[in-house]
Amino acid sequence: MILPLDPLARPGSARRFRCTVHGLCFENRYRHLDEVHAGDRLMLRRESDNEIGADAIQVLTSETQLLGYVPRSISRWLAPAMDAGYRPHASVVKIRSACPYYERLLIEVQVDD
Repeated sequence: MILPLDPLARPGSARRFRCTVHGLCFENRYRHLDEVHAGDRLMLRRESDNEIGADAIQVLTSETQLLGYVPRSISRWLAPAMDAGYRPHASVVKIRSACPYYERLLIEVQVDD
């Protein structure tokens, strides 16, 4: 019998990590940063029909406002894990204002079975 590989067993993957949120500059999404604070829970949702990449993972507020996306270097291995049933949970670590948009929102992600 051949067992499928655990997507989180791949090199470079982790069950807990921090990353920035990309895409805040599009559609004025950065304006939603006024609505979130350190410690707030965020939602991660797969967007497999994204025209840029089928491994896209949206980052949303608890009110389902789109903030941006998990960086592609992470979504490449996290998306298959989500598709396999893993459920990541995210929260705001820090919001920075005096930096490029792609560095403004720092989140922490915990991946559960």
